[in-house]
Amino acid sequence: MLSLGWKKFSFFEQSLKREHEFPEAASCCCPGPDVIVAGCADGSVAFLDRELQMKQAFQAHAKSTDFVAFLSKEKLLITLGHDEGPVLVNLKVWNLEGQLKSSTASPPCLKTLKVFAPKQPEADITALAVHEENWPHMSLAIGLANGNIYCILGDIGKDKAQRTTLTLQPASTPITNLNFTGDNKHLHLYVTTQTSIAAVDVKTSSKVGLDEAGAGPGCAVLNQEGELIVGRDEAFYFNTLEGRGPCFACEGHKQQLQWFRSYIAAVLSTPSQQGSAPTHLFQVFDLRNKLIATSVPLTETPKHVVCSWGMILVIQAGGLVTCLKEKELTAKLELLYNKSLYLLALNLAQSQQADASSCAEIQRRYADHLYSKHDYDGAMTQYVSTIGYLEPSYVIRKFLDAQRIHNLTSYLEQLHEQGKASADHTTLLLNCYTKLKDVDKLDRFLRGSGAPDSTPSLNFDVETAVKVCRAAGYFQHALFVCQAAAETQWYLDILLEDMQSWEDALAYLQDLPRQQAAAALKKHGKVLLNNMPEATTALLMQLCTPGDASKPDGDWIAKVSDFAHLAADRPMALMLLCEFILNSTQAPPGEEFLYHTLLELHLMGHEDEPPQLPRTTPSGAATASTQDEGEAAAPAGHLPQHDNQVDQAQRQESRRGSGAQAGTSSASRLGPAHTLSPQKREATLELLKRGWPLGEESKYDTNHALVLCRMHGFTPGLRFLYERMRHFREVLQVHMAAGDHGALIEDCMRLGDVSRGGDPHLWSEVLEYFARQSGDCTEQVGAVLHHIEAGNLLPPLVVLAILAKNPTLQLRVVKNYIARQLSAESAHIQEDRAQIAKYQQETAQMRAEVKELRTQARVFQNSKCALSGAPLELPAVHFVCGHSFNLRSLGENEKECPICAPQFRSILDIKRAMRSGATEQDKFFAQLKSNPNGFSVIADFFGRGLLDAASISTARSTL
Repeated sequence: MLSLGWKKFSFFEQSLKREHEFPEAASCCCPGPDVIVAGCADGSVAFLDRELQMKQAFQAHAKSTDFVAFLSKEKLLITLGHDEGPVLVNLKVWNLEGQLKSSTASPPCLKTLKVFAPKQPEADITALAVHEENWPHMSLAIGLANGNIYCILGDIGKDKAQRTTLTLQPASTPITNLNFTGDNKHLHLYVTTQTSIAAVDVKTSSKVGLDEAGAGPGCAVLNQEGELIVGRDEAFYFNTLEGRGPCFACEGHKQQLQWFRSYIAAVLSTPSQQGSAPTHLFQVFDLRNKLIATSVPLTETPKHVVCSWGMILVIQAGGLVTCLKEKELTAKLELLYNKSLYLLALNLAQSQQADASSCAEIQRRYADHLYSKHDYDGAMTQYVSTIGYLEPSYVIRKFLDAQRIHNLTSYLEQLHEQGKASADHTTLLLNCYTKLKDVDKLDRFLRGSGAPDSTPSLNFDVETAVKVCRAAGYFQHALFVCQAAAETQWYLDILLEDMQSWEDALAYLQDLPRQQAAAALKKHGKVLLNNMPEATTALLMQLCTPGDASKPDGDWIAKVSDFAHLAADRPMALMLLCEFILNSTQAPPGEEFLYHTLLELHLMGHEDEPPQLPRTTPSGAATASTQDEGEAAAPAGHLPQHDNQVDQAQRQESRRGSGAQAGTSSASRLGPAHTLSPQKREATLELLKRGWPLGEESKYDTNHALVLCRMHGFTPGLRFLYERMRHFREVLQVHMAAGDHGALIEDCMRLGDVSRGGDPHLWSEVLEYFARQSGDCTEQVGAVLHHIEAGNLLPPLVVLAILAKNPTLQLRVVKNYIARQLSAESAHIQEDRAQIAKYQQETAQMRAEVKELRTQARVFQNSKCALSGAPLELPAVHFVCGHSFNLRSLGENEKECPICAPQFRSILDIKRAMRSGATEQDKFFAQLKSNPNGFSVIADFFGRGLLDAASISTARSTL
């Protein structure tokens, strides 16, 4: 026997069984439900367990059991044998469901079917094939020695099955093998004779010849794919329904074939020579990998080969049973490793559906073997196949030598293509490209397909690629990667830091969406402003004003506060930008910051002349003219760092209150506002007024503005802000701190006017201020006294008490004031005395009249009605007041005088109102606090009865 090109291995463990109960008279066998079913020549059927011990036996046929088949789905056993009686050959169906638990009971027979119909000629049966369906439906094919095939199809349980007879050409050739393939809808039957192979469509009975050579009995089996494998002396042949398939050369006479997993198990024999007995050999072939998995010489003639329990059992004539169990895959691989057959090991693992990690380990071993043989290209091919399972550093360390950099490059490329590369791998690959100076590969790696207009896949770490390209000087490649990855910041870093391409950077920013451009300018705007001041300022103006609404973010507007730090050393550019935004946009975002910044720049004196509006180019883009030469620079970091100082000053401002005078005087010495020209001072004040129109809310933080004005000693600004905030006392304190007496009197006249909503008490503070002055303030004190006297704001005694604090003030200053006050007081006294005399006279008359009414009779002598003027007639009504009326003139109201009653009721109402007002203590104290003459308020409420006992009790009852 010769097997050309087949390698032999020992992939099966061999064991022998001598003590068993396998029937010697067994004529057929098949695997069953955890048993081996053996049909015997005496008609019995035996079930044997794993140890080949008899588990159960029963008499299936009277004479012999020739064929057995087990249907695993329905747990049915099919037996075909000879019986006694008129019907010699029968096919029986046995139900094995739950029957193997008993060792004595026979399984029930579901159906006994006569093989030969009355009109069908009988012949020796040479082959049987059964296709399992749902019982009682079944497909049976019985091959005969005369070349015919009996097919029984359909419901055999109720004798409704269809019987057909098929005949192959040439006729009278015995059928050697029958095999069903396909499913119920497309069922075909492989028919094998000694001289031919054909495929028959079971439904249509159409036949297709597949081969003109046949096979012996038991030498045709089906594999898992439904292909028919035929064993002949020279080779194994594959056949499909479409025709003949491949063949595998293997010399030797095949006596019997079995399909086991992915192997062909075959019994081979050599003819006897010179009277010697023939030799038998059992071999297991792996046709896919073209190897012999095991080869076992047989001492006796093999009778049966059964595949069950994951083993192959070879029953020999002398009662010896050879058991072959397949080794584990790892054991088989170790055998191949020891022989350095790594490629065969890989094919074997793949054919047995080993997991990917196991295959990768085989390829790793194979690659290591090739590497040791200095076959670096072949080793790298295998290492590439391990990507995803083998740690890349294992491979990289082997190929770090400069002479193998090409292999390392190919491995790193595959890592990136499969998405398994890290940032370090990207760095290494790009370094390989740069060392090799292979610009074409670098382009293909970065651009994907390598075409200039192709869309890159970017299957690498972008940041690493950019860093390596920048370090190697490949700036254009780095720019391409940044643009493809939409990395705006890195793109600008390259343009500005590496290439110093200011114009390209500005052009790139112009093409970006407004929000991205603004974010990029926050970082790179300073260097652009230093090198391209006009274009950069124009771009800032575009971003801080409304754009094209048709674009996705055209209506987005940036805040100037985001870019203020860029112009820390270019205050004129910042002032120009802020003025442009305020002049061109209604309610721009961050308007408060604009006013704060402009106010601070104005107060610091960074303005040689009023800023000009930016020019407009024909395309509509705003341009700015900034003056680099002669431009005063703000202190380093002034604008950002000054915010903390301003915030702290704001907190102090909120707590300062009326004590702002000292702060104002100290602040006036800090700032340069006193050096501003009148035009600049007027412009600064106009800015404050613009940001706080009369009758509207302030557009800036007033506390912030107050702090700035105080720090820089800008008095007009302080006066404006305090006045708008209605902090009139603080306005006066500004003048007091500055010693501007004229402005102090002027503002006090304006802010202390009650008719305009002013505070008249301001004059008392001004008077106290002048009383504290050590210099000659005669004129100012006279003016203040004039206004106090005109408005009757302070009592003379209070005025004198205030002025008495100044020991240098002469009497002549207040002489005329005192004289006028004494004269006025005398006049008031005379008026009060006359009024008292009048009230005393009226009171005496009232008392005399009351006494007369109480002590003397009243004589009524009226002759006419006081209402109608008609003569009095009885009945008449006379009132104590002296009026008489006819009764008919009074109507229903005869209890009060209609002439005197209205006057009397008004007096009662006044009295009630005075009494009720006397109980309103809150109103009393409010008037006492607001009225400069508190004594008159007390006298008024005293007259109303504030201190009467009745009023006090009423007030307590309401509490």
